[in-house]
Amino acid sequence: MKRFALLVLCVLVLVACSSKKPAAESYSASLSAYNHTEDYIHQFYVDGAGGGNSSPYGGGGSFVCCISAPAQWRPGLSATVKWTTSSGIPGDKRPEAITPRWHERVVPIDRYDVPGGLMNVHFLPNNEVRLVLSNMRAGAKDYPGPASPVKPPDWKW
Repeated sequence: MKRFALLVLCVLVLVACSSKKPAAESYSASLSAYNHTEDYIHQFYVDGAGGGNSSPYGGGGSFVCCISAPAQWRPGLSATVKWTTSSGIPGDKRPEAITPRWHERVVPIDRYDVPGGLMNVHFLPNNEVRLVLSNMRAGAKDYPGPASPVKPPDWKW
């Protein structure tokens, strides 16, 4: 009887251990840019991972792999974003408009409850940046970040 009880106990321990999978500590997310400005973004990086380029008032159509993000959001979670811009205004030939300028910011990552597969990088006016980790693109119903960029009615490009 003791052997049977010991055997049952061992089986229960093994079943309990085998049914639990360790939680992932981090997830991989693809980068996608949303440009809410009249500047052309030549290139951008989030914590060193390259993300391509983005036309004025555009983006969200392509994804570049990958950046690692923690499985659980925590206060103070941020990333360093570096990017280059020049004027996206058609015909703007001023030297300061055609020479790309580097920008860099340490940007807080928006709060998330469930890590997503997309790190949406929103480039906003005044060199502000917003990072949204989600499974949705900007413009989707219940997307937690800014709406998709909208070209002004008089934008000619």
